[in-house]
Amino acid sequence: MLYKVRCRPAFAALFVTLNPGEKITVKMGSIVSMDGDITVKTRFCGFWLWALVRKFCGGEDTLVQYVVNETANPVTLVLSQTTIGDIERIDLSQGSICLQPGVFLAYTKGVKIENRWCGFGSWLAGEGLFKTKLKGKGRVFIGAYGGIIKKTIYQDLVMEQGHLLAYRPQTPLRYHQEEEKVYVTVSGIKTRNQRTQATTIYYQSRTIKGLLNYLRSLV
Repeated sequence: MLYKVRCRPAFAALFVTLNPGEKITVKMGSIVSMDGDITVKTRFCGFWLWALVRKFCGGEDTLVQYVVNETANPVTLVLSQTTIGDIERIDLSQGSICLQPGVFLAYTKGVKIENRWCGFGSWLAGEGLFKTKLKGKGRVFIGAYGGIIKKTIYQDLVMEQGHLLAYRPQTPLRYHQEEEKVYVTVSGIKTRNQRTQATTIYYQSRTIKGLLNYLRSLV
């Protein structure tokens, strides 16, 4: 499988070439264009019951599209998110990843999807009781409205809600509210001997909510 992110940074699109027999799982409605002989199948995102749980308790899509090359020649498709913004690749060989609602764009063969309990703090902040956890040996592609920043952290990092995109499952998250804004604090991972271990997060430089607030200020 070959892939390349083009049209960066504001209008990023993922160009994928599937060799015979290869497949990729993509978000519903993310296909911009594809060769006419590509096979597309719509299925539940994982086990149907957990897909429904993610839908009603996590705000994620229930269905995904399986794109398969059943021909004898390479085929090409183009993927993009519904909003403008950037696309980033995450290699799961470096560890599992949890995604915030609406971030998922596509994943390759070898990726397994699970639900991860996030607690009532996440629910009260409007992000649901469960997050989507992806593990395995494949690659995951995420999309965001703002520029995507990958950061390794050891100590507390505070950001306004909506900027965080993806994080390692063991990463501690704490939510708190100041006036009308909700903030999330991301911390390093505490080990058994109380030492702090580095963790990796992905966050975006801008949010849709920030854009809407700016437009309202002009009215």
